[in-house]
Amino acid sequence: MTIFPFQINEVIHLYSRVAKLKPSTMLEKEQSDPKDIVRISAEGKKKQVLEQTRGQVLERIRDTK
Repeated sequence: MTIFPFQINEVIHLYSRVAKLKPSTMLEKEQSDPKDIVRISAEGKKKQVLEQTRGQVLERIRDTK
């Protein structure tokens, strides 16, 4: 693997920027903004409810035997 001088310089600059930050500010930034938002469509919700219901019914059937 070859490492070029510009890559080393980029890492040095990144390290110097991160070293100046306080750990508490980094944690606050991570906790304040949710980065991933998942939205389930109506059809997806319907499928999810049907799968949960099917699983619960099968579980009850198995418990009664």
